[in-house]
Amino acid sequence: MENSLKYKSDTSGFTIVELLVVISIVGILVGLLLPAVQMAREAARRMQCANNLKQLGLAVHNYHDTYRMLPISVGPWQQGPRYAKERNGKGWIVSMLPQLEQANLYAAFEPHFKGDFFSGGGLNSPAALQVMQTKLSVLTCPSDGSSQELITQQFQLQGIPVAATNYKGVLGDNRIGDVTFSIHEGTLPRCLEIGGCNGLFFRVTYQEPKRFASITDGLSNTLLIGEDVVQHNASSAAYYANGDYCACHGPINYKPKPPTPLDWANVTTFRSNHPGGAQFAIADGSVRFISQSADQLLYRGLCTRGGGEVGVIPE
Repeated sequence: MENSLKYKSDTSGFTIVELLVVISIVGILVGLLLPAVQMAREAARRMQCANNLKQLGLAVHNYHDTYRMLPISVGPWQQGPRYAKERNGKGWIVSMLPQLEQANLYAAFEPHFKGDFFSGGGLNSPAALQVMQTKLSVLTCPSDGSSQELITQQFQLQGIPVAATNYKGVLGDNRIGDVTFSIHEGTLPRCLEIGGCNGLFFRVTYQEPKRFASITDGLSNTLLIGEDVVQHNASSAAYYANGDYCACHGPINYKPKPPTPLDWANVTTFRSNHPGGAQFAIADGSVRFISQSADQLLYRGLCTRGGGEVGVIPE
């Protein structure tokens, strides 16, 4: 009995103070761990985004090998030097769907290459708008939640659900909007309406298709495709000719708070949700991350195909 009593009297548990200390230590460890976990997840998302851009860049090269030109867009307006009678609104991404192993999706779009967008035909026909809801993971960056669902607030497609894209062709450094609209500098004249943009992708390339041979600045020094964030730009419909390009007249990661997606003259620029910059597919097929602190004149020069600028893509 004495031994039993002695055993019980020697048994002790955690005191409240000790328990609080343990909880505090666990809280500190969790606080230290969570940022590391978030950084690891973002690193994985950024890697997947880079892989998407790599696939798009290779698809452009495969398209060029087949057709001896870059994939074209057919803007819906009567714009450019030789606009077509019927303008279906097809974007360059549609053009190269077969090179992305999406031949069936291309075939679903193909009947709608005839007809005029603003007359309810082309990609604005009811059947085509159903096809435009097709989401492809290769067209969206996993770091941008705003691109993962169908979007409805897009220019010329208001209230109509369509799939989005984070990846936009590089128009060049031409100003989007004149001095009364845009706060950014850029090469003039405005080229969207008249053609002649100094980059590679814009609304009327069906009238003036571009070739790699026209990139006299060098493929390794010319940006091909870059990132955008859908909630910041109401021109982000994946398959539409007014949703698949951006310009370099503004700096990387221009992000008004709150977002102003309808301010087209200022937000038709490149941005991402990756910290510190955005990723680009280069015309030589590689993918690079460019810092938002990069020299603006150098960045603009990298976006032109034949401006004669001297410079290399910054690390």
